[in-house]
Amino acid sequence: MSLQSLPEKIISLRRVSIHPNKQTNHRHAESLPTSTVRSVLNFDPTLSLSVEFLNSRLIRVLDIVNGNSSNFPTETVKLLNLRYLACLNGVRELPSPIHELRNLQTLILSCMESSFRLPLEIWRMSRLRHVHLDSVILADPPIERVEEEISLVVLHDLQSLSTVLNFKFVEDILRKIPNLKKLGILFDEIREDWSVYCLNNLALLQNFEALKCLFNWSYKPFLQKLIFPPSLKKLTLRGCFLPWEDMTIIGSLKKLQVLKLKRKAFSGTVWEPKEGEFLQLKFLLLEENNLEDWNAESTHFPKLEHLILDNCQRLKKVPCGIGEIPTLQKSELYYCSDSLVTSAKDIYEEQQELGNEDFQVRIVEMTAEAYET
Repeated sequence: MSLQSLPEKIISLRRVSIHPNKQTNHRHAESLPTSTVRSVLNFDPTLSLSVEFLNSRLIRVLDIVNGNSSNFPTETVKLLNLRYLACLNGVRELPSPIHELRNLQTLILSCMESSFRLPLEIWRMSRLRHVHLDSVILADPPIERVEEEISLVVLHDLQSLSTVLNFKFVEDILRKIPNLKKLGILFDEIREDWSVYCLNNLALLQNFEALKCLFNWSYKPFLQKLIFPPSLKKLTLRGCFLPWEDMTIIGSLKKLQVLKLKRKAFSGTVWEPKEGEFLQLKFLLLEENNLEDWNAESTHFPKLEHLILDNCQRLKKVPCGIGEIPTLQKSELYYCSDSLVTSAKDIYEEQQELGNEDFQVRIVEMTAEAYET
């Protein structure tokens, strides 16, 4: 349905979702039924949506692919009651007046530049809860002055932030995001001295639950420098080439439930898990590494429910003990070695013989053929 042909009976809609229509060559944002609309979701890249046609008093949610433009729609700052803003066509910069959206809680942007920098005014948006960008440089918080209210420079409500380029865990910054729960970081610079990142200060975040840390080069001492808060439940690593011996640092996290070891997170041919570690782990992903022997028993992962092995070309087999974990519900293998696939199928057959009919296996082999149970 084209915007021009909107029937009168939907003029009172609170939510408008716009999708591409091949039969319509011209789109006019002026045709939007703006009298009562609270949410606008535009998935049509041919439509340049100008928010000046929206009722600034009512709009709470704005999710746009703003045509082919890489310019952030500056008139958005007029939507003072906006709670959710997503712009996914790739923007080059945010205007400084973005802080005028004093009620904004969620900000999601796709960035055109790898060095996208958030304006300093972001620290004045006290109601922000979630900020997600491809990669972003976070400006240091402004220096407080006596006459200013502290709430202007402390993001008390901020819960998730990603992906920050070369984030530094300096105490002054962490004090201004005291309730942060989720953080995504990308390290892309080579440094001899890593003390500038103050990795030990992560433990100051008492409510912290999830960390995603990506590297563009090897940094093997990473885990030895980092001090995790005891509240951590989810950890994702990629590209740091850590030795498997350092896995005991992760295994000792008492509340860890999800562990994703993506491409080249660890390097080495043998992983020897230890007793008493990974006591709460439910989800484990191993992706693209040079691991050959994984000497695990059921007692090493007593609560594991979901295992994914992705591009583990050198791993010889799934440990027999993995199949004996009573909580295990599903195993997935993607583009792994033939011997690894065979061992996974053997475990499935053993589970069936034991009456564990709920146990599932999904295998996608190099031929792109899928094997599912």
